[in-house]
Amino acid sequence: MVVVPLIFGSVFHGMELTTSMDVLSQLTFIFVATSFLCISMMTTSLPFVSRGRNVFYRECQCNMYAPAAHSLSLAVVELGYSVVLSSVFVHSFYWLCGLDGHYTRAWLWFWAFMTSSVLLWSYIGQLLVFWLPTPQMAELLGGGLASLSFIFSGFMIDVETLAVVWRGGYWISPVHYMLEGIVMAQYHHQTAPVVDVLTKTNVAIRDFVEGFFNHTFSPDMIGRNMVLLWVVIGVVQLLLLRCMTAINHTTR
Repeated sequence: MVVVPLIFGSVFHGMELTTSMDVLSQLTFIFVATSFLCISMMTTSLPFVSRGRNVFYRECQCNMYAPAAHSLSLAVVELGYSVVLSSVFVHSFYWLCGLDGHYTRAWLWFWAFMTSSVLLWSYIGQLLVFWLPTPQMAELLGGGLASLSFIFSGFMIDVETLAVVWRGGYWISPVHYMLEGIVMAQYHHQTAPVVDVLTKTNVAIRDFVEGFFNHTFSPDMIGRNMVLLWVVIGVVQLLLLRCMTAINHTTR
């Protein structure tokens, strides 16, 4: 995770935002880089948690530790790991990619949302392992959940364009809350003009970004998105504890 952000960041190193396509390229790269890290956290957690699941079952049979103690230990370990990993990734990626270094809150929100999202997806990986009987099934379902979350994140299709029956996917997608928080914190204060490649007129970066998302993303929702992201984390942790308490995939 040290080499990856360096590779990502070097792609846009020294890039200046002069046209709307430059802004769109930077937006796309933020979406791809953050999504990559979230997916990586979930997929890499699956084999480790799967091996630890057998240890958990043995200790439960011996009445050594309660499921709540195991769940808490997994949560604490992943929290520390996610904070360190996200810090390394954000420090390397943010500055190399040429994101806003003059507005401290933009960087802090980027790091906070990145850390929370990485933590969430590692917890989702844990939940899938303890819920499903095999790691292979966890990988398949995890990949499907991740794909749906990214599709309904609002980047490729905004909520106003979605059919009404599918809008629920937008509101339950944790990637939507991460993306809206990062993008709005990064661009809502940027009023520098860029050339719109379609109309050949000048447009403020902030206005172009808000128009790209069909004005469905709002800077007023940054704090709310962080709270909702942690609500999802809490729900995943409760489901994990329930699975550890009620489900046992041991075969005799």
